[in-house]
Amino acid sequence: MFRTERQTIILEELARVGRVSTTELAQRFGVSEDSIRKDLQRLSADGLIQRVYGGAVSLDDTPDRNVTARVDDYRPQKQQIAQKAYDLIQNDQTIYLDVSSTNLYLADLLAKGEKHVIVVSTMLDVIKRVAAGKNVIAQCPGGKMDVELNGFVGATTLSVLQDMCFDLAFLGALGANVEDDAVTVFDMEDGVVKRTVLHGATKAYVLADAHKFHAHGNYRYAGLSDFTGVITDDAGVAYADAIRKLGIELL
Repeated sequence: MFRTERQTIILEELARVGRVSTTELAQRFGVSEDSIRKDLQRLSADGLIQRVYGGAVSLDDTPDRNVTARVDDYRPQKQQIAQKAYDLIQNDQTIYLDVSSTNLYLADLLAKGEKHVIVVSTMLDVIKRVAAGKNVIAQCPGGKMDVELNGFVGATTLSVLQDMCFDLAFLGALGANVEDDAVTVFDMEDGVVKRTVLHGATKAYVLADAHKFHAHGNYRYAGLSDFTGVITDDAGVAYADAIRKLGIELL
């Protein structure tokens, strides 16, 4: 089969299911994974697909990089996840709330609640929301502002966070793929901040509504198995066995 024919079939598959895996395509066509990566690189350069960790997705399935623009997407599920996260928090804890649209709902719960906590976040809107709470001390490490993330990244941010310890951290993700044991985001700078916090947290949970279990970002910042657990919505129960096999909690 010629390379152009293979690429046409890849595009047809993306149009049908929205996502393809490098490994699966290599097995299907009987070629090396490197050959498939070159196919995906060519299709991406032509503006026909979006490359992600482990494969590619249709442009129609590529999420908006702007975090605040996604706040109303899957609102009931995010509210359910935020409530479960809130229930884990105890008085006098230091909590990290990551750049995450779900954490905006958790920030509102903390601002309205009675729990006395310190909340650290690199997300500007999270800080604004929790600072309105009478029982919350809000702290922001600062750094280089990324407008689309609505948060801070870069060397200054990392220099502060790497010396901090958190009782609980609630981290976001573009994708939380169980099969690949991969938690991914759009950008490396965002991912490095998340990884730094993960290493400094006594307990860390990834917040993932069910659709994220088959989504992939461009940068893998951790494995699911690196977390204490996953907090998901009702539909996420379908992944319960696979998640528990990784040795982590499912909430």
